[in-house]
Amino acid sequence: MLLLPALIARPTWSLFADDELDQVFYAIASLPRLSRDSDGVTVLSFIRYRSAPGGTSGGIIELQTDLSLRPEEQAEAVAAARASRAGTVEPRMDDPLWLDGKATLSLLGSTVGGGEGPVSAQPSLSGSCPAAFQAALTPEAATIQWEALHEGKPALQASYRMHAMARIPNGRVHAYARGPDVTALWDRLAAAPDVRGALVEASAAGVEVLDWPANGDPELLQTFIDWGWDWLAPWLPPNGTPPGSDIDAEFTGSAGLPWPFEVAGSLDALELPRDEGCFLAVDLSDPIFQQRHLVTRCNADFSSGRLAAVMAHVDYGDHHHSAVFTGNETADRFVCTVDPALGRTVTIRPVVSFTASSTVMELPEIRTDAENVLISVDTDGWLTIDFSAAALDWATVRHVEVGLRYQDDDHGVGLVEDFLKFDASRTAQHYERAVYAPVTKPYEMHLSYDLADGRTADVDWTPGTDRTVLIPPPSDTWRTIRLSAAGRFDGVAAFLVDLESDDGSGHTSSTTVRLTPEADSANWRTGSDDTAAATLKYRVTTVFADGHSTVGPWQEAPRIQRLDIGTAPAAVLGVTVVADLVDFAVVKLVKTTLSHTGPAGETDTRELMFAPGQPTTVELRLPLPDKDDTGAQPQHRYTVTSTYYLRGGGHRSTPVTPGSDPVIVLQPPPV
Repeated sequence: MLLLPALIARPTWSLFADDELDQVFYAIASLPRLSRDSDGVTVLSFIRYRSAPGGTSGGIIELQTDLSLRPEEQAEAVAAARASRAGTVEPRMDDPLWLDGKATLSLLGSTVGGGEGPVSAQPSLSGSCPAAFQAALTPEAATIQWEALHEGKPALQASYRMHAMARIPNGRVHAYARGPDVTALWDRLAAAPDVRGALVEASAAGVEVLDWPANGDPELLQTFIDWGWDWLAPWLPPNGTPPGSDIDAEFTGSAGLPWPFEVAGSLDALELPRDEGCFLAVDLSDPIFQQRHLVTRCNADFSSGRLAAVMAHVDYGDHHHSAVFTGNETADRFVCTVDPALGRTVTIRPVVSFTASSTVMELPEIRTDAENVLISVDTDGWLTIDFSAAALDWATVRHVEVGLRYQDDDHGVGLVEDFLKFDASRTAQHYERAVYAPVTKPYEMHLSYDLADGRTADVDWTPGTDRTVLIPPPSDTWRTIRLSAAGRFDGVAAFLVDLESDDGSGHTSSTTVRLTPEADSANWRTGSDDTAAATLKYRVTTVFADGHSTVGPWQEAPRIQRLDIGTAPAAVLGVTVVADLVDFAVVKLVKTTLSHTGPAGETDTRELMFAPGQPTTVELRLPLPDKDDTGAQPQHRYTVTSTYYLRGGGHRSTPVTPGSDPVIVLQPPPV
């Protein structure tokens, strides 16, 4: 993995070595850049629109950024890597193991969800981490951006906050928090100007350097101390939760850490041709608004030689289009006339074909109204797991055998089984197995310890989802925790559960479990003596369907065998909308808008479309709050309105009407 600190730090990029492989290096950009396609054209489009006097005006901008190096920077990085090894090995530039990330775009006068602010996007965790942005601009902002882009001086700023697995130099840093002392000082410290200083002065919490190399980078040491404070933040004021017990953690150079990388700055100058449709100034009645433009790209890693091609089958009503990608530098363009009954939503069905195999892998279907679509191939059909047994005491353990098995009948993957062996001479292994299907099911792992005193210890088959596994020390007592999020996925795409345990004898283990609607439960088996000193704590990161996420605080797990993850809605209202009475010989399209108060007190709006040849009955499940603004149990109510678009032209709308009936029958359009 990536080794800190950087070998070379330039103003726009930094070079890092690998902690084990002499020939592997990592070049990370210090500034985000506008992505370019295979022809060198910036991936950016800007529509500035206007209507009749008194009507609407503004702009829509779509662009893509990444963390790539310019060709001359890449060449300089390779030369620097070669020089650092004095020509002993030929360097190979690789991508860091990115764990998570968030990208934001700041531009004057953008509107997102009705309010001004930066635009957020989820970057890809492979390649150059491309991120696609779309924003609506106010009239004033459209004018500013239009002039700035035409002059090649974009008024745009992008930032990335990424976490990658990294290793610090050999050293020891101690982070601690004394539970009773922190709790007693909480109210006074919450308003203190220097919370950290006050905690250290009171000996209540701190980050201490126990050992650091004499030639170690002092700037990295200070950054690592700040990292230690960030690690303690969930238990410290002003935004944390008081710890229930003392917290002591020691970080050493032998441990891999999720290290933060901050990349931010103004986007580079543009070299946009003026005849490629990058800039469009149109009236709202212009035919451009009656056409559906779709630009599709693919970020699959073809360099491994495993993937032969990625096919994208685009469906829009009676229009069918297919694109084949054999590299991630090309783009496919699809244009068709907009059908009012369909809107601008297209369906994309990605299919992956493999080298030397007739098997294909179908990825989840994409339904979108965006103009630029990035097909993210995060899985290449291989089950890959990185194992580390660095936490074991090899004076007491002769070797460990790890048994693996995986099966997914839903995707045609039969049972596959493998065994790996670890000892003092081989403490880490990278496991790969071709399954030619998305890895959506948990694998199962069996551990067998051969101890130095002649005893053996076994851990029975246990499901797992983490792609990085730290083999725990053997324990005489094992505790199995069942994680379940069944029925708690309304508006949620996944739960990431971080787990840490201490078996009471100083042996610790940790892992991360991913729960999804397809795999909503998992088991974690960990050593845990049945004593008061044994602890298990967990933290839940909730990834919502709209792309944003929240990170919960660390919590002590109760001594039970089942742990429910996520919050189930207090109540769910079932509503069925029926359009059987609508005469579609007169009406060409009906749009029904239904609004209600969601679980967090927000207004949740759903839009339904009815047209000839489509289902006339739609069922909805609406999650409701458990209390209203007054603290009373709310009534299960909603508001509904419908707009009927007539074949002879024009439209008619019904007033916004409150209701609570579980069935809504659409009537013929009002006269």
